[in-house]
Amino acid sequence: MAALKPVSLGHKIKLLNHVGLGDKLSDEELKLLAEIAEREVHLEGTCIIQEDSMSRDVYLLEEGKVSIRVTHPSTPDKEEVVHCLRSGQIFGELALVDGSRRSASVEVDVESVVYKFQYDMIMQLMDNNPRLGYKLMRNIAAIIADRVRNTTMMWRCTLIW
Repeated sequence: MAALKPVSLGHKIKLLNHVGLGDKLSDEELKLLAEIAEREVHLEGTCIIQEDSMSRDVYLLEEGKVSIRVTHPSTPDKEEVVHCLRSGQIFGELALVDGSRRSASVEVDVESVVYKFQYDMIMQLMDNNPRLGYKLMRNIAAIIADRVRNTTMMWRCTLIW
């Protein structure tokens, strides 16, 4: 992982709003959330999240491309790509919400820049600012609901064909 030059708080806030994490957050709440976002660059082939690990950090993909991969049930040494994420999407949010092991691995396909929200920092922020915590979890729930809805539509289309 290489180091990056710092970016402005305004840049982070704009990105948070673009992906939906900043929805309905006040300017002060957005600032607090942006302050804990750690900008990182990951090289092609890097594994950011390992399936079945207990990590609970959340990531926002600023630029690049990553693959969501799951272990093939009948061949444990083989992974299948189930989805690709591009700039402006988040990943790792399920473990933040429910504390379970990671359901998939996330591998970098093209050098990518992400913002990492460490679990302990995000929980401390939400504990210290319950209203912010409520809004943030509502925003994450909306993102998850949208993904479930899209997955349902994809499955429906495969059944029709």
